[in-house]
Amino acid sequence: MDLSQLRYFDAVARHGSFSAAARALGITQPGLTKAVRRLEASLECHLFERQPRGVALTAQGQALLRHAGQLSVQLRDAREEVRAVARGAVGELRIGAGPSWLTRALPRIIAQMAVEYPGLSFQVVSGFNGPLMQALRGGDLDLVVSALPERSPAGLQAIPLTRDTISVIARRAHPLHAKRRPQPSSTLAFPWVLPGRDVLSRLRLEALFRLAGLEPPAATIESDSISFIAAVLRDSDMLSFATSQVIRSDMDGIAPLMIPRLSTTRVAGVLLRSSAGLTPATRALVEAIERFARRIGTN
Repeated sequence: MDLSQLRYFDAVARHGSFSAAARALGITQPGLTKAVRRLEASLECHLFERQPRGVALTAQGQALLRHAGQLSVQLRDAREEVRAVARGAVGELRIGAGPSWLTRALPRIIAQMAVEYPGLSFQVVSGFNGPLMQALRGGDLDLVVSALPERSPAGLQAIPLTRDTISVIARRAHPLHAKRRPQPSSTLAFPWVLPGRDVLSRLRLEALFRLAGLEPPAATIESDSISFIAAVLRDSDMLSFATSQVIRSDMDGIAPLMIPRLSTTRVAGVLLRSSAGLTPATRALVEAIERFARRIGTN
């Protein structure tokens, strides 16, 4: 099995036929077929099964495709680093940042690294952890700093760094702040503005409601923008769910509601591709983030 065979296999899997893959690769179909047959012989299995139109992956082919995708990302990382060294630059770091990290830690860390490493450039993408983890797995990001799932997703490794509280939030003049001990059920009388369904904070909120024996609230408004959610809360009696750090950093006029069974702790940190080696630049950034986390500890 060699790299060219894997490249040909990946093309056939993506295009669903040998003829379409051959055209995309700019080679003859017999040559492509022969290369894939050699790959199958080396693995002692069939990777494709013929269908009325094109081909489909077998179970063995699906397993190989997962590894081929990871290898493609690693090869692209290697090419970019080698090219950066060749032109005398350290390279580019592509960073995904959750809401609290975007305003709290990363600006000062990256500003300092830009001084220490003048040949290094930075691309920072903000968002919630679901889309960021997908971009990391696909090779579009080098690392992500955000909330961590309870279990690291396949292909990713996590470095836990900080812990903070996540709770129901509302504007300071919200009627629920006047109640001595508001109950989980009392929040269902109000509309909610929440991030997308695949965001960890929303999944945790839904789990807390179910543990309290209640159906989770539906989102009247969905948004992945912290500033938009904060603006909606300030001008309405809607509720949301956020960490103590996000409230302090990005939600002036918003306060947590101390509701029994509707608060929990959240661990945040760094996510990396488990199959990718750390470049010197990535290692320096991770170490800088770790130093910052040691200073702030638990929020």
